[in-house]
Amino acid sequence: MAGEFPAPRTLRSPRHAPGAVPAVEFGVIIVGPWRIVSLNTTVRSRSRGTDTPRKPSHRRDIQGLRAVAVLAVVLDHLFGWPRGGFVGVDIFFVISGFLITGLLLREHERTGTISFRSFYERRVKRILPASVLVLFVTAVAASLLFPVTRALSTLGDALWSFVFMANWRFAATGTDYFQEGTLPSPLQHYWSLGVEEQFYLVWPWLMLAVLFLVTRSRGAGTNARIPLTAAVLVIMVASFAWAAVETATNPTVAYFSTVARAWELGLGALLAIVSPAFSRIPHRLRSPLAWAGLVGMVASILWVTADQGGFPAPLAALPVLSAGLVIVAGSGGGAGGPWPLTNRLSGYVGDISFSLYLWHWPVIVLLLAVMPGDSWPYYVLALILSFALSMLSYHGVEDPLRKAAWFRRGPARERRGAGRLRPVLVAVTAGVAVMAVSAAALSVTQGVSDQDQAGTAVVPGAEGRSQDELLARCLGAASVAAGEDCAGLLGDQLRPSLETFAEDTRGQYQCWRSNGEPAFPDCDLGDPDGTFRVALMGDSHAASILPAVEAVAERNGWELDVFTGFACHWYAHEEGDNCYGPLQDANETLLTGEPYDAVLVTSSRYDDSRPLQERTDRYVQAWEPVAARGTRIITITDVPAASEESLQCLTRVGFSVTDNDCGVPRQEALAMVDPLPQAASRVQGAGVIDLTEYFCTEDLCPAVIGNAVVYRDASGHISSTYARSLTPFLEEDLLDLLER
Repeated sequence: MAGEFPAPRTLRSPRHAPGAVPAVEFGVIIVGPWRIVSLNTTVRSRSRGTDTPRKPSHRRDIQGLRAVAVLAVVLDHLFGWPRGGFVGVDIFFVISGFLITGLLLREHERTGTISFRSFYERRVKRILPASVLVLFVTAVAASLLFPVTRALSTLGDALWSFVFMANWRFAATGTDYFQEGTLPSPLQHYWSLGVEEQFYLVWPWLMLAVLFLVTRSRGAGTNARIPLTAAVLVIMVASFAWAAVETATNPTVAYFSTVARAWELGLGALLAIVSPAFSRIPHRLRSPLAWAGLVGMVASILWVTADQGGFPAPLAALPVLSAGLVIVAGSGGGAGGPWPLTNRLSGYVGDISFSLYLWHWPVIVLLLAVMPGDSWPYYVLALILSFALSMLSYHGVEDPLRKAAWFRRGPARERRGAGRLRPVLVAVTAGVAVMAVSAAALSVTQGVSDQDQAGTAVVPGAEGRSQDELLARCLGAASVAAGEDCAGLLGDQLRPSLETFAEDTRGQYQCWRSNGEPAFPDCDLGDPDGTFRVALMGDSHAASILPAVEAVAERNGWELDVFTGFACHWYAHEEGDNCYGPLQDANETLLTGEPYDAVLVTSSRYDDSRPLQERTDRYVQAWEPVAARGTRIITITDVPAASEESLQCLTRVGFSVTDNDCGVPRQEALAMVDPLPQAASRVQGAGVIDLTEYFCTEDLCPAVIGNAVVYRDASGHISSTYARSLTPFLEEDLLDLLER
């Protein structure tokens, strides 16, 4: 993401002049123009002649590659088009691997060793100023604009990002089922910086170790690039193989994993190592190669999508290899690269690409807290702010501090000591600043939360009625049945609060089978001595409605057994499916021993693992044997879809509980066909309960109904509060079906 480009005006890479005599402190391993290797020595050259520095050529095509990569990412994040814009990060990885490995090789060629101090000093100067500035500003803005829970989560993300471990933070939260569908972090894009910096904690040491071993065992005449090539190829093959396995079994971890992404940086490193060979490429072939690479990148940006599977392995190979072609075409020859990459505008966007990458995502996410995200003013303002902040950051912070003499070594001891302390002071100050903002934001947001709770004791218009009576009559789904009689009676209090609605899961997952667990937990609810036996079957959407089902079972003295779990749609699964074993055991329970009187089943309509008709057929296949025993199959249609925008609306500055239009248009929320009613129509005696009227009006499926937050995330998981408010209506429909 932030590979070091050796601009001619700032960096020089001199070679040994003819006749130079290397002077080595603490001993020389092997001496030669390419082959002075030392793991713990400092090597410097005293020239007998003129030592003329050689400036590395300025690669305008690589700056253009950066521009293509960052613009693809920005457009995808802001507009959702092109849908494959996220592959811009993969292009950045290749560029970074190429540039930084090239710098390390040139240093080793010039000095005979790799100065890790100088290398990490350059990384600090290149990465830290702009990245810490964005972390600081984002943390402050989040504490002012977000509810407490989300603000604190963002502050935690800032701390993980500061130590370049954000990728593992987001891998963990991305695989946490109970955080599925939650609103995105404004710092989630820092995962790529974590991947790069973790790679560069290892790669320079590995390079030097290989060089040392080769020159020690084979002598000074050995071409060191050959074993380096072999080493990086081994890394690439192992990383790609690992990425392919992880993509198939755990794609979220594969996306964020440094191990699964190392092959992309490795390709850039490989190109830097073998770059001398590129000088032999005929000039007439360079332009076609570069254009082929550019076309391949554009094709990947337009074709690769996040939901088609196979990413990062093998699909990331297309943008990675395409970027590699452009780099190869411009290496060791006079070709300048295709004009889309080498014009001045592309060059400038490439210059500010790191700042633009850092700023665009916080702007996109934070701006949603103050205005709707589906309007042209939002898009225009997001673009203006992203570019304006990036330009200010680049010219005012990133570029000046990158050129500053932070680590300049003067002759005086005091100057040397100050130079050594300066990076430490910068890092410590930055870390303290982020943590100070975290502490301040915590106190501010906690105070706001306390004020909100303290200001909800009096409900206007509710004189003479207890709080329990008002909640029973008007909260959530009850307000739909009561109609205008509930208008204004609950005041402006939201239940659950903005600070807690994302965690409102009380009672929903008490019987949950997590991903990979071999069986459903033994979970008996309701009346254990009840003579009427009921089972609840399904995935997380079934778990979401459990509080209402449990309440109905308790009120009617039913015994309730629960079989809910990750990917456990109650249809006929194939062996090897995630929930195959647990459902086999559950089906055996339903088909042996005392028959159940009824089985309630619901699942997400957004199960895209199989086509609609196949899912319908598999539901019927699983239900018919149970129905043949006399058990009544009763389906509860899945809830309408939620969206990130409808939840962002709740947290927007100026949101009113009693006067808002937060929600999803009814046509959009019900666009995906639910296979459960179709399957029920094909099973003898099966019934259907449709609760859509308690979620949607004629035009809108609101995010808040009767002062209750309907959904706790964008994946359609309803809040426990709203689930409980459905109890009397679920009970009425259920008893009616059972009596019939």
